Amino acid sequence: MKFINFKILIYILILLSSCSSHISKESTDNSTSTQIKSNEFKLNKNKINKKKLENLYVASKPSESVVFEFRKERYLEGIQNKEVENKIDYAQKALQATFKMLSKAPTTGMEHLKIKNKSHKIKYNFENYYNGSTETNKTYKEINILVLLPFSNKFRSIGEKIRKAVDLAVLSSKNNSIKFVYFNTGKDFNSNDLELVIEKLNPRLLVGPLLRENLIKIKPVISKFKIPVFSFTNDSSLSESGIWVLGFSPFDQINRIIDYAIKCKKEKIGFISVDDDYGRKIYRKVENSEIKNLIKNKIFISTQNFKNKENLRNTISIFLNYNENNNKDLLSNDEYDFIILIGNRNFILGLAPILTYYDVDLLKTELFTTSVLNDKTLLKEHSLINAKFPFISETNINEFNKLWKLAWPKSETDYLIRLGYYISKISIWVASQNTKFENQLETGRNKFSILGNKFTFKANGNVLRPVNIYKINKSGMIKKIDSCL
Repeated sequence: MKFINFKILIYILILLSSCSSHISKESTDNSTSTQIKSNEFKLNKNKINKKKLENLYVASKPSESVVFEFRKERYLEGIQNKEVENKIDYAQKALQATFKMLSKAPTTGMEHLKIKNKSHKIKYNFENYYNGSTETNKTYKEINILVLLPFSNKFRSIGEKIRKAVDLAVLSSKNNSIKFVYFNTGKDFNSNDLELVIEKLNPRLLVGPLLRENLIKIKPVISKFKIPVFSFTNDSSLSESGIWVLGFSPFDQINRIIDYAIKCKKEKIGFISVDDDYGRKIYRKVENSEIKNLIKNKIFISTQNFKNKENLRNTISIFLNYNENNNKDLLSNDEYDFIILIGNRNFILGLAPILTYYDVDLLKTELFTTSVLNDKTLLKEHSLINAKFPFISETNINEFNKLWKLAWPKSETDYLIRLGYYISKISIWVASQNTKFENQLETGRNKFSILGNKFTFKANGNVLRPVNIYKINKSGMIKKIDSCL
């Protein structure tokens, strides 16, 4: 009888050993599966094809390989597989029940067997994202570029897409000694926080901010540390020695419109604008230019007047000196040969149909506005066919888009994204030089071409770029024009 019990015990042990091995294997396999799924989740979240990005730059030496970290992965952690845990609990309960049955049998050493779950959390540690003043005590040996962008609140989406453009510039660069460190301007930050960051990082260059109010806020800090600044804002009045404004300023656009009016010998110029500080400043620019004596009339339309459609139509009718009896033969209104229209998208969308209603023919009267006209809604507005606006000329946009699609296949590009890429590429070159940027300008190293797009940096903070005049055609597309009407 003892012999039979002993044989039964042996069979049970063999069975348990097999079960343990099988469960351990399942645990390990599911652990691997958990990690893979976590990584797949990470890639989908960032919508970036890293496999394709490997082709952006293949280093000739292992030490020259580009390593870059993406912010959104910072908080990502692996997901525990519940199926594995359930199987482990089931196996352990089975073992406990079996050994309870054999409590009178000789000890086997397996009574307290624990099956280890080898799945573990995936942790990502990123050092290139700064979002506060309590950074750990790390030594930054790289050449640092501090980037000021909004990653929270109202302008978060703009900050994130510019961040992607910076990422792409780094990934496609052969310089792996440059490190971009990010400071969040989307929250109500204190200029003292920025001072602490600058003292710690000793950045070679500062890129940003996006908004003019933030640039005004940090000007004292910039002046104290004398760090070159490449800002995205389009307020050229803030440019000065050490601060370069790279946005397309409305004042620069007005200068281009004035040049066109002079070149094309316009004689009867009308000016229509929203009644606010922006519109008044634009008009002062026109009034102090060479065309001041050619301005036949001007009107500033208040928000209240704009909302009252009857009053608005009456105001425009008077401005155009419109007489229904004189226009009964469907003749075009020839009160002006050139009209400057200043305002935001909704303002232009509200005024353009009224101008057309009162017989302003854009084939005979040239209607000019700013680059706000380069908007999908406005481009489709029938009353704006043949309207014109100045815009910075860009080359090789399709080439950039192909590069962009390698990283973010489901994301579209726009002017601001491309500008972020151009500025980042210029910043990498400037920061990698052994001399200060001011000295580089003095020696004539102030001209840059990124994918054929030209930038000329002046010592006074101005940045020159080629600007052309564009016209909306019947298809809602824009076309560069080289001649007058």
